Amino acid sequence: MNRQEELAVGRRLIGHIDARTTDLADDLFRNRTVNYSCRERAALERERLFRELPMFMGLSTRLPKPGDYLAEDVAGMPVLMTRGADGQVRAFANICRHRGAPVASGCGNARAFVCPYHGWTYDSAGKLLGTTDKVGFAGLDLAAHGLVPLPCAEKYGMLYIRARAVGPDESATLDIDAALGPMAADLAALQLDTYPLFSTDRVNPRINWKFAIDTFLEGYHIPHLHRKTIGPYFIGNTGLFDEAGLNGRMCVAKTSIDKLRELPEGERDYLRHVVAIYQLFPNALLIWQLDHVEIWRAFPGRDDPSRCEVEMTIYKPAGTTRPESYWEKNRDIAIRTVMEEDFPLGERMQIGFESGATEEVIYGRNEPSLVHFHRSIRNALGVSA
Repeated sequence: MNRQEELAVGRRLIGHIDARTTDLADDLFRNRTVNYSCRERAALERERLFRELPMFMGLSTRLPKPGDYLAEDVAGMPVLMTRGADGQVRAFANICRHRGAPVASGCGNARAFVCPYHGWTYDSAGKLLGTTDKVGFAGLDLAAHGLVPLPCAEKYGMLYIRARAVGPDESATLDIDAALGPMAADLAALQLDTYPLFSTDRVNPRINWKFAIDTFLEGYHIPHLHRKTIGPYFIGNTGLFDEAGLNGRMCVAKTSIDKLRELPEGERDYLRHVVAIYQLFPNALLIWQLDHVEIWRAFPGRDDPSRCEVEMTIYKPAGTTRPESYWEKNRDIAIRTVMEEDFPLGERMQIGFESGATEEVIYGRNEPSLVHFHRSIRNALGVSA
């Protein structure tokens, strides 16, 4: 956020701290527990959220150099993103046009992609360069059998794709400003292209993918669940929420913010004492913590609504002089807090939902980010409950 927005956020947080209040949603929100376990609902989410909408893939620095690539599954769509020799980012279905095998795995740097099944070769722009056994495939139009393109975009230091092939009358470029709405300027000010990737961790908890996002969207639980980890460093159940279309930004204050009271407002550096959590609809969270960026992305299980894959990445600032041990400590804190406290309890909650003993959960007015997230899901799905 820019300086003007920083001061506005700081004033609002100090006001809430003094008044012992927090931003509030208009009303209580009731959510059916079956939404976390229903296969029909999961199929609808996969189609309308994970296939139709732009999906955040991480920061541009995941692909820093020409020839860099990453391959991952996005809710059932094998995706290959590349940075070509021209510096442009492109995305494709990671499916060989011969027999459907993936042409790449993991991440790295390559001049070409060779299918491991029969050796068909593609360049970083998706063009089919050639087949093995040229006699057997004589007459095949190579130009018509390149990798299937997926819409993608790179802007504000962020990578996006849509996990559905480009239609005959569609552009291969996504409109990121439309996807981000009012949040675009805020994210642009963070200069995210200056944060190289430090670490990547993945876990497969037995929770619905929405549980993984819910974890971050309220500070109400921090003094209770996290009292021995991050609880002493944050002011619980006090925060700000600003919606931006389907997206949103939640800001929570560290206890250290009280140090600023001694300074004139013009000299206050609120950013050192505030954590901003950007909810990038539908399945990603970008957590800006001044000296690093933490990103969480959740993807639904292929066949089981009660399972998901969660990826946590940490990006450190370019040119930092801090030792590797400092960033490892930040990584360890994130893992211990979420993967050893939030997710294990979430697994017990998932079992409770599946028991049928309760039909709904209630989000309080003091949980506006959580309310907005689930209301956005309903709106995107076109359902009322």
